[in-house]
Amino acid sequence: MGLPWPRLWLKRLWVLLQVAVHVAVGKVLLTLFPERVTQHILSLGQQTGMAKNPHFTHDNWVPTFFSTQYFWFVLKVRWQQLEDMTERGGLAPNCPVVHLSGQRCNIWDFMQDGWAFKNNVDIRKHRNLQDRLRAAHMLLARSPQCPVVVDTMENQSSQRYAALPERLYVLQEGRILYKGKPGPWNYHPEEVRAVLEKLNN
Repeated sequence: MGLPWPRLWLKRLWVLLQVAVHVAVGKVLLTLFPERVTQHILSLGQQTGMAKNPHFTHDNWVPTFFSTQYFWFVLKVRWQQLEDMTERGGLAPNCPVVHLSGQRCNIWDFMQDGWAFKNNVDIRKHRNLQDRLRAAHMLLARSPQCPVVVDTMENQSSQRYAALPERLYVLQEGRILYKGKPGPWNYHPEEVRAVLEKLNN
């Protein structure tokens, strides 16, 4: 499954260099031309809807760009994308997940029945399943209109679906009907709505 190890490590090395250059150049540009770079980042936020949230201003996320934490997070995301094996119409990976009750199940069972911005919900890196379940309960307190499950500590779902930092999928009968692009820049809930409305018609 996935790329052979030598090829994967060569691609990881190439991605490491790309991300290092991206962060270094971004940091220099942000230092030399702060207003211009901030305007560019804000235009990206406008395109993705991030700028529309009144509780999440640009002061919360622009200063976090090109930091050490940003570097490691982007690197982790890009490395994970190298192992992305999901495709629209393909078989959906049946990864283990955990209900908030602690009961273990698989994504298909559920289907049938991680760098942070300032002012974001402060959730430390999960060291065990209880940490992860506590974080999920914070989401549950906001009354989402869907069931909530968490990935296992092995992060199989996140890895197989290349879901870091966030990605939307629509699964039906074990197949991938919709595979969104990774967020936050390419995150489009309206596309999911269109797929779901088409399924209901």
